[in-house]
Amino acid sequence: MAQANPTPTTVAPPDTAHVTCGEKPPLASRTARTEIFVSPDGKRRAYAENEAHALYPQRPAGYSGPLCVNSSRLFVANESPDYKIVFLQEPSDVEAGNSLRPVDWSADSRRLLLELAEWQYEAPGITRSIVIYDARNGTFQQPDFPRTFHKLFERECSLDIRVSGFTAEGKIVFDAEPLTPEEEEVFAVPSCSRKRETYEMDRTTETIVSVPAAPKLQHNAKTEPPVK
Repeated sequence: MAQANPTPTTVAPPDTAHVTCGEKPPLASRTARTEIFVSPDGKRRAYAENEAHALYPQRPAGYSGPLCVNSSRLFVANESPDYKIVFLQEPSDVEAGNSLRPVDWSADSRRLLLELAEWQYEAPGITRSIVIYDARNGTFQQPDFPRTFHKLFERECSLDIRVSGFTAEGKIVFDAEPLTPEEEEVFAVPSCSRKRETYEMDRTTETIVSVPAAPKLQHNAKTEPPVK
């Protein structure tokens, strides 16, 4: 069955936490851009563009596939006025929705910390992960949270994370909440913990430790209005 997009693309407000085609038919394509994150030395700029593409305004008879799919892109101007796409997250069969959220630049202006969210439409739960862009080498690091949680809790489990930023020492801070019973069923894994906790991650070793109180974050980047 051919895809169709009978409704025009609209630019959504710069809240990219969960860009969708709408909750009820008729669905419409939407695009949202984040603020521009400027590195502390002023030499690098970055922003994310999250697009929700409506395949159909409503579900056609006999069609069981997705009605909306997302693509997320990271644009970086690396010591240049010109932005280039350096990262693209496309939809998959099991997670048709996704969004990318810049969090902060590192104090040395080398690394950009981001949060990648992925979800399946019409199913509970959002999987969030950390993405780190090394602007000097043009490479990416995406910590393996299933392995990290398994190492810390000594069992296969998961948590709902939200990335907060950097500490003054360069550690990555994130908050973690237990999964809901519905999410545990969908993800087929139990929660690692039944309480909300804050963690620090060492970027080099990807090890995490729980901290009793939320550490003070060091906000390194400056922000500018979104690209029009």
